[in-house]
Amino acid sequence: MLDNRFLEALAAVVEEGGFDKAARKLHLTQSAVSQRIRNLEDQVGQVLVVRSVPPEPTDAGRKLIRHLRKVQLMEHELEESLGLGDSEEFTSLPVGVNADSLATWFLNALEGFISKHRVLLDLYVDDENRTYEMLKNGEVVGCIGTDKGAVKSCRSEFLTTIDYLCVCTPQFYEKWFSSGFIYENLDKAPAAVFNRKDETQSMMLKKMFPKCEINHPVFYVPSSESFVDVVGRGFVYGMVPEMQAKKLIEAGELVEVSAEARVPVTLYWHSWNVENQLLDELRWALVRYFK
Repeated sequence: MLDNRFLEALAAVVEEGGFDKAARKLHLTQSAVSQRIRNLEDQVGQVLVVRSVPPEPTDAGRKLIRHLRKVQLMEHELEESLGLGDSEEFTSLPVGVNADSLATWFLNALEGFISKHRVLLDLYVDDENRTYEMLKNGEVVGCIGTDKGAVKSCRSEFLTTIDYLCVCTPQFYEKWFSSGFIYENLDKAPAAVFNRKDETQSMMLKKMFPKCEINHPVFYVPSSESFVDVVGRGFVYGMVPEMQAKKLIEAGELVEVSAEARVPVTLYWHSWNVENQLLDELRWALVRYFK
């Protein structure tokens, strides 16, 4: 039998990014955390964490962290059903979410769920095309992603399709696109991109100019709110979710560069395929929001 204390030490080192931070979280000494992980490695006969900065779990380490997450969910459900749980104790749910969803609808969708349960969300933020890697690696119990069948042994639920609009200020449009949103203008016009993993801008360009290779100046803005701010200040043009862009367009602060440049992004909720009431209620809270 695996000792949950050893598993919790492993998970804490990976989550907190170091042995000293894990020790503070678990109220232990750093040597005690190291000893627990060594005991676990001796028990399974494999290295479970690479002692790098920050520490990285091995494949076996990821499997054990994923096992711990499932055990913790099942233990919480059992305690609730038997009335054994501490009414003052919170349950932590690690969830992967893309920055645009977090900035717009995600917390609104979960407001009732969080109010009902003593839950602490441990949010891992990444591009919507990459979040499922967190689920695959056992870092999160569920995630928002764009690939319907991204992770084996997990359930997938359609949430919604969000249009990303290509927008800029009227002044930016007059400066760079007065002759139209055409290939000749794009090499010089600066564009905002969330980060180097963000594919929305390149998807738009491939849709609009499938036979052309465009190398435009890029303004990287790894924050959803700041992304809209940078576009709104007239520094760049960029792809913005319709729910963020709509009011700004109606107010005349932004204009849509081209309706044909819209990129639909379909979002799914992925979670472990386990029977657990808390995880099911989290899933249904997200699904119902778009019904």
